[in-house]
Amino acid sequence: MVQITGMVRDSISHEPVPFASISAPGSDVGLIATEHGGFNINTREKITKLRVSAVGYATKEITIKPGQSVAIIEMSADAVSLDEVVIKRGKEKYSKKNNPAVELAKKLIAKRKEGDPTNNSSYSFNKYERLAYGFNDLEEAGGKNSLLRKYKFLEEYADTSTLTGHKVLPISIKEQLSTEYFRKSPKSHKEYIDALKSNGLDESFDQTSIKTFLNEVFREVDIFGNDVTLMSNKFVSPLSSIGTTFYKYYLNDTLDIGGEKCIELSFVPFNTEGFGFLGRMYIPLNDTTLFIKRVTMNVPHNINLNYVERMHIIQDYQKAEDGSRLKLRDDIEVEFRLVKGTPGMFARRETSYSNHSFYSPNDMLIFEKPGEQIIDSKAFKREESYWTFNRPQTHGVDGNTVQNMLNRLRQNKIFYWGEKIIVTFVNGYIPTNGKNSKWDFGPLNTTISGNSLEGVRLRLGGMSTVNLSKRWFTRAYVAYGCRDEKLKYQGQLEYSFNEKQHLDQEFPIHSIRLMHQYDVDKLGQKYLYTNTDNVFLALKRQEDNKLLYLRKTQLEYKLETLNHFSVAVGFEHNIHEHSKFLNFIYPDGTTRNKYTEAGFKATLRYARGEKFYQTRLFRFPVNMDAPIITLSHTYMPKGFMGNLYEINKTEVGLQKRFWFSAFGYTDIILKGGKIWSKVSYPDLLLPNANLSYTVQPESYALMSPMEFVNDQYLSWDVTYWANGLLMNHLPLIKKLKLREVVSFRGLWGSLSDRNNPAKCGDVFMFPDGTLSQEMGKSPYMEMGVGLDNILTFLRVDYVWRLTYRDTPGVDRHGVRIQLHFTF
Repeated sequence: MVQITGMVRDSISHEPVPFASISAPGSDVGLIATEHGGFNINTREKITKLRVSAVGYATKEITIKPGQSVAIIEMSADAVSLDEVVIKRGKEKYSKKNNPAVELAKKLIAKRKEGDPTNNSSYSFNKYERLAYGFNDLEEAGGKNSLLRKYKFLEEYADTSTLTGHKVLPISIKEQLSTEYFRKSPKSHKEYIDALKSNGLDESFDQTSIKTFLNEVFREVDIFGNDVTLMSNKFVSPLSSIGTTFYKYYLNDTLDIGGEKCIELSFVPFNTEGFGFLGRMYIPLNDTTLFIKRVTMNVPHNINLNYVERMHIIQDYQKAEDGSRLKLRDDIEVEFRLVKGTPGMFARRETSYSNHSFYSPNDMLIFEKPGEQIIDSKAFKREESYWTFNRPQTHGVDGNTVQNMLNRLRQNKIFYWGEKIIVTFVNGYIPTNGKNSKWDFGPLNTTISGNSLEGVRLRLGGMSTVNLSKRWFTRAYVAYGCRDEKLKYQGQLEYSFNEKQHLDQEFPIHSIRLMHQYDVDKLGQKYLYTNTDNVFLALKRQEDNKLLYLRKTQLEYKLETLNHFSVAVGFEHNIHEHSKFLNFIYPDGTTRNKYTEAGFKATLRYARGEKFYQTRLFRFPVNMDAPIITLSHTYMPKGFMGNLYEINKTEVGLQKRFWFSAFGYTDIILKGGKIWSKVSYPDLLLPNANLSYTVQPESYALMSPMEFVNDQYLSWDVTYWANGLLMNHLPLIKKLKLREVVSFRGLWGSLSDRNNPAKCGDVFMFPDGTLSQEMGKSPYMEMGVGLDNILTFLRVDYVWRLTYRDTPGVDRHGVRIQLHFTF
């Protein structure tokens, strides 16, 4: 008995070759491959060879070895003669002049905006989306793959890859049923999510954040614009306005697509290391409007894209009576591998569209609802019968099957405890009772740290979970400094006006919070995306001694809307206490051990379209494409509850990412602030200095804490990520997939006489040992040049100061690193 599972694919692009003809010479075996290039042969006849032919490709024969069960057949394209212009794949003499393929591409680019269904006054459709991911390239039980050899029952739950025909094992399946509505005037887009379902190994994590991340990474592909956003990168579309400069185009033979003869237009980037696609577009032969019926795409093998081994995208369109293009399906399958020799992963998103309509929705109020996505209150509670009835078609392994598989795996102690360890490591918290935990201890990365004031710092903390209450939440920690021998602590109680599903800080927040804290206060140091006592920041380039003690009580009300506008108003009562490094001394020699301040603070923030991944403590942006605007004001009247000074302070901020298609992007952060009153030095506008050897956002790598003291400032932080713009063209080096990074940061500020102790006798002197100085006419500036994507996860920058280089005791240059994983 001969059993062969195989795949027919293009030898260059590795795209599946659809409907290839397959036969075995000397036998009666003959079949046609699927539209995804896959085939299965089951016969009792003896087979030694397979012959494969397909339109546009040279016929190929391969030898079948005894016992062989998998066959990947790579087809080479025939030369195509077009008006006496011979075009071949590989190292051919390619010319755009008088090239009919290029002329066709130009016509398609010129017409790309025609047929957009959203040009109608109203447009809607139903959408079903299924996303599955898991392990790929699983071999037969008893083979070399340790997972299947150890857990033979997993064979029952395996699926088949449309890319390779190999067995894959889904570990998570997510499904969504929704309706999307478009209105032309006033322009609006809403997605009403009717049903959501998730089963899999990631159930211990915040599903909303996972959904946001996966939706961003596997965005629906739109080739009718200049760029295609995918894998958190921008790819040049084959229909881009720079398409004929970025791509080579080829005309192949006609092919039957859905019973219609279509012209096949292939495209490949001039530089296959850049962010472009290999693919084909199919245009009906007799359609004068140049309607695109199907698109298939892949990425080149040597593209500067991390972890991706194979990718296949296929889209089908139907022409409406008015000429609008109606998308019928949008499927993408990607195979990943983090490190060679480790198990591979796959992700498959299948999306189908139906019930296209150009009529206005029955309920026009849908466009008045906040946010682009509206989730039905019953979306997470739909019965299985509801899914069975509303799924447009049957798809492979379902979520219930995956859940049954995981239940069997968790009966194995090694898998059970391995899963718990991984979840604990990723979350950073230790649950007290598994999934039913009401209190989790953490974060683990703050358990031990240190600074010059406390010496070795030990900390134990935790937080309550939704298992205790979906509205009431608590957080607390205690910390002890082995050198100063002081106990620090924090406790907070928060009430949420809306029930939480996973985390107390999940979007949107609508809560009131009371917090009391006694701890050290690091002047001029703010870490925005990690804890200040993170053990990984313990190694410092300078002595970390610009610290006071602070007793802080805060009551805050916070409201976030679905449009990503938020307001936070609160009351603070602070008691600043001196330390052995910093004290409170007036110019006349009078000293104070502590002083009090109390008052109010309000913050407005707007970030329409913002997407982020929510952890227990922080929100990490999934993208920064949307502008983020912040405005805050603090007012503490003099004499109020013992206030020593009046504090009247305003700060504004703006940040935005600007893309340059596949040639990288620039992140720009602008900030400014002004103090309108007389204040003590801890309340001045102290620039954010970074004492660690790591790259930290919105901080200065070579500035010392309290080096500059200002009561008004303007700052900028500009970083250009070139995505291999130069490195992709260097022989040999381009194989390392390095990417360039250039950063430029600066600050201009000044200090008014009323806050300068040298000119005003009733504000505290700047402590001895600090560099605290007024800025001159020149701004502080520093620049960094680095290489990113070293070993796919390491960034190394060399940074140097451009101004104020002669200040005693400062760092003029240095090396900084950052660990991060990106595609």
